[in-house]
Amino acid sequence: MSVKKTPQLNISNISKSYGRKNILDNISFSVSAGECVGIVGMNGSGKTTLFNIICGELSSFTGDVTILSDKEQSLQKNKKLLKTAIGYIPQENPLIEDLSAYDNLRLWYCDSPLNLKEELSTGVLKTLGIDEFLKVKVKHLSGGMKKRLSIGIALAAKPAFLVLDEPSAALDLVAKDIIRNYLKEFKKNNGGILIATHDEDELSLCDRLLVLKNNTLFEISPNIRGSELIKNIV
Repeated sequence: MSVKKTPQLNISNISKSYGRKNILDNISFSVSAGECVGIVGMNGSGKTTLFNIICGELSSFTGDVTILSDKEQSLQKNKKLLKTAIGYIPQENPLIEDLSAYDNLRLWYCDSPLNLKEELSTGVLKTLGIDEFLKVKVKHLSGGMKKRLSIGIALAAKPAFLVLDEPSAALDLVAKDIIRNYLKEFKKNNGGILIATHDEDELSLCDRLLVLKNNTLFEISPNIRGSELIKNIV
């Protein structure tokens, strides 16, 4: 009897240019189940472009993004698999501002393998504290509430991997703590995490740390902090 392998997200030879400007040059790395990989880099280094490629938001590039389990499959060629493999939390707010938090959830959970009411009462949405502001329109939510709701929506398909682009930027300490504690739980339950961050508390989640600089990627110790980390980034 064959044993199902834990999934691995593979990013292979990704290159991207805008006109004559090279943004990413032959980027390759992987994220395993139960692992958190952090990416740091200066603003404009290409982190968001890379994440948009990984999550299927950009299609014009060279290279491939695959998931390896029982077999290796291209996520760029299988959009249905992409939606169930990766939950993406971008920097920008993906929510519908004029709808309530609950109505946003209903849109995403209508074909989810998860039960919305159960998730709000005892599941992940409860853990994120989303049940506390369900009736409030998104446009009236704080930044931390919007980010927690965005994470809740990204989890609707029960993805194996989460990709987060600066999730705690400009959030208060309470919101950061809620998000960080959930990410610890996701990782503990064998979820894979790819995160772009400069927040030291989030960096502490990372098993591996990669620097995106001069269009290329290199690995440093996940324990580097302070001036030494800045030196590597700059």
